[in-house]
Amino acid sequence: MKSRSMYLTYSIAWLGGWLFSLLHVPIPWILGPVTTIIFMKFFGKAESKVLPGARDLAFTLLGIQIGLTFSSHTFTYIVPYLVPYTILSLFMIVVSLMIGLYISKMTSVDKTTSLVGSSPGGLSAMIAVSESLNGNSALVTIFHTLRLLSVLFILPFFVTHMLSESSSAAVEPHALTVNDGSIWTILIYLFAFALGWKWQHRIPASLVIVPMLLIGFLQTVGLTFFQLPDFLFVLAQLLIGTFLGHTISLGDIIKAGKTCLYFLTLAIFMIVLGIGLSFLLAAWTGMDIITAVLSLAPGGLVEMAITAEQTGGQPAIVSSLQTIRLLTIILVLPLIFQKYKTYLNG
Repeated sequence: MKSRSMYLTYSIAWLGGWLFSLLHVPIPWILGPVTTIIFMKFFGKAESKVLPGARDLAFTLLGIQIGLTFSSHTFTYIVPYLVPYTILSLFMIVVSLMIGLYISKMTSVDKTTSLVGSSPGGLSAMIAVSESLNGNSALVTIFHTLRLLSVLFILPFFVTHMLSESSSAAVEPHALTVNDGSIWTILIYLFAFALGWKWQHRIPASLVIVPMLLIGFLQTVGLTFFQLPDFLFVLAQLLIGTFLGHTISLGDIIKAGKTCLYFLTLAIFMIVLGIGLSFLLAAWTGMDIITAVLSLAPGGLVEMAITAEQTGGQPAIVSSLQTIRLLTIILVLPLIFQKYKTYLNG
């Protein structure tokens, strides 16, 4: 029965990716499976099953894909962006938390759940923080799911249809460089996976970040990697989309009722705020607008980097800056929440 459910899950996921690809939907092999699996579970009343370890392998492949977009100039390019980007990211985090606190006063949701649920990123870490502060982890999961879905379905469309054409003359797409690297470099790919897997409990999103930074660094110092077939990266996106669809329950979102509307509104507002601030970031630093918009997206590190690659942005810069945002949220916010634990539980 489990094998039948798994076969159905991946068949429906592939169908969604293929259909979205035909329709030229942005990041089709992620959004297609997400959509069809969610609908399969809700309307078809079917149970989804995924392969154990498939998500880990997919994250590593996508981390490698992003790392391969790094060049010898990537880290040099990032330096001028660090201070402006950090200031704007911190501003977005503060605004999101303030609105989250306001929502707690407008609804029956406690302050802990509302604040942790309004954090613009770091789903897994925020669930752990919610548990430690006695928040409602189920609601936190739903609120972050709404944020992630909003980011995935709004920003790629916005960048593809509103910005990509106007920017295409100034910015060339950053595709993976075709090279003739030695086949032995596959061992480095395997080592990156092993290292990311081992450090899962030490580094947030390690299965993406560790391969990305390791491969990216080695690329910048001149090592040429063996080119993996493109279908592996498409397969990785399919596996990620399937996993996201498997973990998201439309029924749970509907059951949460009116409260979800507040957090959906917050998610959309933060996306709009990020787009507005991206124009400031672009004017401040000279960064191209596609890269700026995707770098300030409130979530979706992997998906935003892939979108940058497909729309003429700079995926290496997007992923590096998104990593800084993610680490800030995961390392700083739990300390703040713990310090004001008495107030939050009051």
